[in-house]
Amino acid sequence: MLTNDMKEKNSNCIEIGDMGDDVVRQLLLFLYSDNVENLQWEMATQLYYAADKYEVGRLEAVCSSFLLENLTPTNAGELLFLAETHSDGDLKKLTEDFILEHEKEVFGSKEWEKLMEKNPLLVMKSMHLKYKK
Repeated sequence: MLTNDMKEKNSNCIEIGDMGDDVVRQLLLFLYSDNVENLQWEMATQLYYAADKYEVGRLEAVCSSFLLENLTPTNAGELLFLAETHSDGDLKKLTEDFILEHEKEVFGSKEWEKLMEKNPLLVMKSMHLKYKK
C-alpha cells in the first residue's frame, strides 16, 4: 500500500477504520514485543478480531486462551458468536462444551436472550447439542 500508486502512498498514512486506536496500539505492541499489556475481556475480543484479520496466529492464540480462561455464563454467548463469526472451530467447540456444562446459567441469562435475537440459528445449533449428547 505504501509502495504502489495508492492513496496510502500519497498520504503516507494507512487508515484502519474498523479498530480503535487502543486496539491498533496493542496490536503493534504485540508485533514488536510478543506481549500484550493489561488484557481485559473487551480488549481481548477486539484483539482477537484484529489478529484474525491480519493473520497474527500467535496473538489469536493468546486472546483465545485469555478468553477461555475468563469465560463465564454471562459472556459465553458473546464468545460463541465471536468463534462462529471467525470460523474458529476449536474455540467454538470449547465454548460449546462450557455452555453445556453451565447450561442453566447460560440459557437463563439476559445475554443469551440477546444472542437469540442476534443469531437465532447459532443459538438453535448450540441448544441442539444438548439433545445430541
